[in-house]
Amino acid sequence: MLKMVRQQLICIVVPGWDGTTDLSENSPVCKALNVLFADVAVVQFASLALLPAMTGAQDPRPSLMLELAIEEGIDPYDMLYRLVYHSSETMWSLYSSFWPGSGPEQQSERNSQLHEKLMKCLSIADGGFIGARDRTVRQIEKEHELLEWTRDEARRLKATGQFGDDRSSFALALAQRAFNNSRFDWAIAPAPRSWWRGKGASISGKVGYLLTIFVLWLAAVWLVGAVPRGLAGVYTWLFGGLYSGLQAIVDAVSTVSGWVFWVSVRSVLALVGLGYLAWLFLAALPAVSETWRLWLKGVRRELERPTETWSSWSTYWVGFFVGVPLLLAVLAFALVFIFCPTSIVDAYHALTEKFLGWQIVLFVILAIVALICVVSVFSWINGQFAATGNWFFHPYEDDVPRAQQVQTSIDQCEGLVVRETAHMVSLTDIRSPNGWSAWWIRASLRIVTLFGRAFFTEGRLGDAPGIHFGHWHIIEGGRRYLFCSNYDGSFGGYLDDFINGATIGTTLAWRWTTLKRRGSAAIGQPAVDEPRSFPPTRFIAFRGVKCELKFKSYARDSMLPQMYRFDARKKTVDEINLATGLRDALFGERNDSNDDLIMRAIES
Repeated sequence: MLKMVRQQLICIVVPGWDGTTDLSENSPVCKALNVLFADVAVVQFASLALLPAMTGAQDPRPSLMLELAIEEGIDPYDMLYRLVYHSSETMWSLYSSFWPGSGPEQQSERNSQLHEKLMKCLSIADGGFIGARDRTVRQIEKEHELLEWTRDEARRLKATGQFGDDRSSFALALAQRAFNNSRFDWAIAPAPRSWWRGKGASISGKVGYLLTIFVLWLAAVWLVGAVPRGLAGVYTWLFGGLYSGLQAIVDAVSTVSGWVFWVSVRSVLALVGLGYLAWLFLAALPAVSETWRLWLKGVRRELERPTETWSSWSTYWVGFFVGVPLLLAVLAFALVFIFCPTSIVDAYHALTEKFLGWQIVLFVILAIVALICVVSVFSWINGQFAATGNWFFHPYEDDVPRAQQVQTSIDQCEGLVVRETAHMVSLTDIRSPNGWSAWWIRASLRIVTLFGRAFFTEGRLGDAPGIHFGHWHIIEGGRRYLFCSNYDGSFGGYLDDFINGATIGTTLAWRWTTLKRRGSAAIGQPAVDEPRSFPPTRFIAFRGVKCELKFKSYARDSMLPQMYRFDARKKTVDEINLATGLRDALFGERNDSNDDLIMRAIES
């Protein structure tokens, strides 16, 4: 499931670019790339950029990066084969400078060597998100044509004055006209949707999917132990007892199978228990207790506070010395329950032998009362002593070293696409030790990709809208971190969406990075003169991007300009989703929901 997303978002990073090929906007190579990508008809977005070499690298020349966002279900090997073996030989024109002289004389040999080289330089995304998914370029174009036709037809119908304020009759008339128009026969079939955007979109669908996988796993584990036992029983019935060595193997397989079976069952029970605790403390209690809700908001506000205050400092250290041990204790209890449940039973018997039941209950009640008293006293002090409260919450450290600056080439790239889909290429370094940081980055990106695939299915990543494609790559042997994104709107608004809407995911994706000093990839392109680290975090996932100015400055300084871009969609995520929804509403069953969607589409 995750690999399917990752394979749609690929980058080809070829080191040793000598700059002999003209990549200016109207160059023959760039024009040929436009024709190539349009002809293969499965590339939704593409770009070229130069990645500067690391300081002290043996080869100081930059790398040429080709970014591709392709349609679902296409293998990267097949994608490169289509591009390289295209009759136009555009890819050879782009990469021929990497061969001495004019390269092999035979076209077949050139294509074979080029395909092999690009496959070696291919980077499948370590994590990614696709906004308006499950759509081909052709589908987007046809649905937008339907949207424009519907708006024109609606204006003509309104001019007749026949329907007045009767929205249902007006929507029905539009649906009938669309149905009778042979141009839109293709729209009679519902728009394609993956399982996660269809039946799997509901909570029950996701739970059913997980239960099915779990039951199949249990069945497989049980069969691993049951089949050898059954065969051994048949053999014993036919020919007598098994050899002692063979019987020992059957017994060992059966024992391990049983152990894995019950460990799996207890693992699911432990996950359910942990999920229940999380729901109880993070959802149920805040819903019924205003005090608890305000306390949780206060804790998160302090953990994400961008500047250091005594309140944020104390919240962090109380969490470190109290919250972390409690969390580790809960996780340790879950692990003991999974792998050694008898020790819990023994500990319970030992406790009940030493204390009576009423004593245990009383101890728990006193602990809860003590916690409530501490929180109440703190709230009372804060309310009674305003000056103390202001001092406590006032920043004592300013962590914004300078204002945000934009390099000229980046500014020019953004100016060229001010009314189109915006694009960002960011290159940072991975913190030492590289292997450890790269492992954590990959784990975080898998989580982001999973949530994006299974939960955020309608073009929003958390509360961040307008993202077409976003993908992360760990390149150059785990030393560098490449991020590419296509989004609607401006760069500042794009980062604001992440700062305010997808804080934890963005912090997890960037927190193990740093910016080291590096030169520019070409004349007029940005360099990094002052090294710096990603804004400091609290408990791995908090703060980070909430240091707004520092994060925006960090992101700006990591950016590289694009040399070329190809956008087959040419529509915003909202426009794409609106056109798909209109298609289903016009040709679906007549109900209030579909009528409202039709009216919303023609009025927007």
